[in-house]
Amino acid sequence: MGLEGVELVMAVEEHFAIEVDDVEAAKLVTCGLLCDYIVGRLRARGDARTEDEVWSHLKAIIVEQLGVKPKEVTREAKFVEDLGMD
Repeated sequence: MGLEGVELVMAVEEHFAIEVDDVEAAKLVTCGLLCDYIVGRLRARGDARTEDEVWSHLKAIIVEQLGVKPKEVTREAKFVEDLGMD
């Protein structure tokens, strides 16, 4: 994972107050997989935020961190191939 990926994971960890294991992070290749992972981590600690709430915040983080347009950030978008993450 390149610098952009590390910075994205750090921003996600800070925003949602979770830790993303490096091995797991490498498997989260699409925006949707990352969203599902975050929702799972939040629910495991009793946080009742909806998937839509998480997606909204995650999408904003991805746009800010990667400098892409909001319309490019879909659940199916791959970080490297579609969003140009290093």
